[in-house]
Amino acid sequence: MSATKRGSGLDYFIDSPLYGGGNGFNRNPGAQRERMIQSMLERNLAELAINRFKYENLPDSVDARFLEICLLFNGLIVWYWDEDYDKLLAVRGSGVGAINFYDNPISFNTIGPGNQIIAGNISGATYKPKIISAYIPAADAEINEEKRKRKAVGMYPNALRVPDIDIIMIYSTRLGTIDRTLEINTKNARRNKVLTSNFNSQLSIANVSRQQDEGVEVIQVKDGFRAEEVINTLDLGILPESYDKLSILRARWWNEAMGLLGIDNANQDKKERLVAAEVGANDAQTDSMRFVALNARRQALEYINDIWGTNITVEYNVEVEAQADAARAMAGIAKADEGKETNKEVK
Repeated sequence: MSATKRGSGLDYFIDSPLYGGGNGFNRNPGAQRERMIQSMLERNLAELAINRFKYENLPDSVDARFLEICLLFNGLIVWYWDEDYDKLLAVRGSGVGAINFYDNPISFNTIGPGNQIIAGNISGATYKPKIISAYIPAADAEINEEKRKRKAVGMYPNALRVPDIDIIMIYSTRLGTIDRTLEINTKNARRNKVLTSNFNSQLSIANVSRQQDEGVEVIQVKDGFRAEEVINTLDLGILPESYDKLSILRARWWNEAMGLLGIDNANQDKKERLVAAEVGANDAQTDSMRFVALNARRQALEYINDIWGTNITVEYNVEVEAQADAARAMAGIAKADEGKETNKEVK
């Protein structure tokens, strides 16, 4: 007898492109193409979300990649000292039982990968789920060290403890729709009219259309074929100006998604007319969203470091040189604006 293997949040990204979001009988090429584009965007946004944070001094028993994946999909990672492994672990889990007056669970149920049971013998993963009392600072700050070390600490993705996967799903759907629209319009721009004919000339018209797609310079037709008698055209109404508008809308939606994830983004619509106030306002919003996620992780690490004597830190994953360049650029813009204000006062 074998137990079913527990799934992972990442299974979604593997199954979805193959089976069209769970439907193994998706026969619509257009819908399948749009779903493939959407899946690509989901993967790209998820990769960005998972790599937003940089952890320092993590013990070898904690995987930063797994930690961020669980926060993205499940909204909770449970830290505790496992006596079987004699190590500090960070695993998938859920709250158990009642909550206290701070809306914190009083205990956690850790969730492992499951055991592979074959012929009554356990092989493969032997991790056993556990129910562990939660560390509650208001009640457990003064208990002795040994009791505190047997507690568990929950780490959440944000203050509301809701996974960020909804941001990825919503914006990947929006962007996928716009990308597919641009694809269709681009193809239609090669031929903005559809050829129509009667049933008797259907094969001839199909051959003409195929030769047009192939770029044939001279289209061959049978003797006696009179195009003006059998061919009509249907205008598709493709507007060239719609491309720019759709591209601008796509850029705005992408920037919105980046901002909600706390990732730097720039308004490219009017780059030459940006002023310091606009740049600062955009940076302030991005920083606010960034600290929503960062502070939730730092709060958990504060308890973890206090209980188990670790020195784990987390920062936003931005290169130091890039941060320095951004600071210098902002300082230059502020200095230029200050000079303008001074000149106005002098005049």
